[in-house]
Order: sequence, then C-alpha cells, then structure tokens
Amino acid sequence: MKALWISVRTVALVVMTTLFGIFLSNVAMGIGPVSTPWPRFGIVLVFFWMLHRPGIMTILMIFALGLAQDLVLRDVPGPGVLALMIAALLLDRMVPPLRTLPLVWRWLGFGVFVALVCALEWVLTSAAYLSMQPVDLVLVQGGMTFLVYPVISIALRQVLRIGRAPRRAF
Repeated sequence: MKALWISVRTVALVVMTTLFGIFLSNVAMGIGPVSTPWPRFGIVLVFFWMLHRPGIMTILMIFALGLAQDLVLRDVPGPGVLALMIAALLLDRMVPPLRTLPLVWRWLGFGVFVALVCALEWVLTSAAYLSMQPVDLVLVQGGMTFLVYPVISIALRQVLRIGRAPRRAF
C-alpha cells in the first residue's frame, strides 16, 4: 500500500510542477515598452520529467499537458500539442542515454528538443492560419527557454535528490 501512495505522490508532483510551469509561462515580464513573454516552462518540465520519470511522462500525459499549455497560453489548440508529441516521439531514443551524462550534454539534448518543438509549432501554426507567422517571437522564446533549462534542472535535481548517491548509515 505504501508503494501505491509513493507512485500517486510522484504522479501528482509531475503534473503539479508542469502545470505550475505552464501557468508561470502565461505571465508577461513587463520589461521595456513591449511586454516580453517568459520562456515556455512547460516544455522545460516535460523534457525534465521525460528524462527522469519516463514511466510517468507518457505520450498521453504529454498530450494532456500540451493541450493545457495551448489553452492557458491562448494559442491555437493543436499545433503546440502536436509539436510536443512529435518531438517527444522523435527524441525518445535520445533521452535514456542523457540521464547519466553531465549537465552540458543534457542541456544540448534539450536544445535539440526545444528547437524541434519550436520549429514544428511555428510550421503547424502557420498552416493553421494559412499564412506565414512571424518567426522572431519563436526564436526569442525558444532561446529564452533554452537558457533557463540549467537553472530549473539543477534546482529540481537538488530538491528531489535525483542523481545523488543515497546516504549511508554508519
């Protein structure tokens, strides 16, 4: 019975942190004359949990979180979900070896993931509107999302004690 509560607690942690990141992405920075969008924390957390809890971050979970991200960020529902799911499927084989590699390699793997998600989302959004969408916002938001990954990854790995050797009792 204890294992069931631990797994329920883990699923709740994954869902709650990702939803919190999605809601945080909706807040504008308010720097300068134009309100600059925040990085897409939902993408960061989906990749982080794909890396460290792959049994929980399934395609169905990615679909639900991607749909929530599209709805919260008031995007066209669909392109963001499809982009996230396609990127997750394409990079599925790349993720397991990244678990044991240093942060720099995980960060580069995340760079590939975020570039793929942003490019697919831009193409699918342009197709949905039947016109070419401006690419500058996608590049800025993708770059900001890429830059914020190490901070979130290090913080979550420290708090959750991921990748550390268990303490020995003397």
